[in-house]
Amino acid sequence: MKMSEVCEIKSGKNKSKSNIGTFPVYGSTGIIAFSDNYAYSETQILVARVGANAGYIHIATGKHDVSDNTLIINPQQWISLKFMFHILINLNLNRFTKGGGQPLITASDIKKLSIPIPPLSEQQRIASILDKFETLVNDLSQGLPAEIAAVQEQYEYYRNKLLTFKRAA
Repeated sequence: MKMSEVCEIKSGKNKSKSNIGTFPVYGSTGIIAFSDNYAYSETQILVARVGANAGYIHIATGKHDVSDNTLIINPQQWISLKFMFHILINLNLNRFTKGGGQPLITASDIKKLSIPIPPLSEQQRIASILDKFETLVNDLSQGLPAEIAAVQEQYEYYRNKLLTFKRAA
């Protein structure tokens, strides 16, 4: 199906940003400022629209606002948000940017994309598997980073053992 058939896609509107405030303002790569007002309270997928990070995808939760350089993607109720998140990451949206000095991706470009839509239960199963894999790869307390740290410790232990010589009598 086309993205326009399964998602509402619009631009953020926030233009006022501050270092103080109660609610986060999300931009192209995450929280960029704060505000005393919020425009959204639902979990949403955000896509960087302008600049070097155009096409970068992340999720906003809780009460928040979204800057005007970011697209908001809200899947229909029969589409899993996490499934859509993983689909968008897999699409590598950065390849659809236009412009040299200031890369840009538009809502109309994203709306035209065709994506596979399995039944909701299958979407949830796929998203669950990909979430677990993402945790395994990126979580510092478990998965590959934890394994790499453990191997590094083991290497240092044996290196110190091998390079510590007792004096010959």
